[in-house]
Amino acid sequence: MRKELLVLPLIAVVAAGCASAQAKATAEDRPALMVPAPPSRIVEPAEVIPEPVAELPPVSSGAPPRSTPRPASPRSGASEAKPDPKAVADTKPAEPPPPEPAVPPPAPPRPTPDPNAAKAVRTTIDTARGILNGVNVGNLSNVRKKAHSDAKLLLQQAEDALKEGNLAFAQGVANKAETLAKELAGR
Repeated sequence: MRKELLVLPLIAVVAAGCASAQAKATAEDRPALMVPAPPSRIVEPAEVIPEPVAELPPVSSGAPPRSTPRPASPRSGASEAKPDPKAVADTKPAEPPPPEPAVPPPAPPRPTPDPNAAKAVRTTIDTARGILNGVNVGNLSNVRKKAHSDAKLLLQQAEDALKEGNLAFAQGVANKAETLAKELAGR
């Protein structure tokens, strides 16, 4: 009964607000639209005047001159003319200059590893590994077993990144492994 008393005035307020927010314009209040007449659709064709062409050279043999020699037909078989080996040797293309040796770009300078940061990563890895070793894998569901193996893989990635000196990545992966280990242990 109490809920009905609170809902009833709320419905009345909402309905009153919607009713007053509507526009009450009529056709007489709005100005008429002035629509212009459509443009004419008659298009006159433009005059096309061809441009003059330069004089063509006279043709003496009736066939147009060729700029490149015609390749030998593969059907001609044994009647093909073989090129003169001396002429081929004389027309050998110039050798291109030897390529310049590729110089790899200089590697960015590696920051010196902070011993405190490396120690913090090592502590996180050890903590996560200790928690994972305390989890009884036999009692876990298949999904949690997969999470356990994922946490071990994350720890291995953190170890590898720590060896390479990538402390930021190592710390991030170690934190993920620790969080996963804590969830598996129920902490």
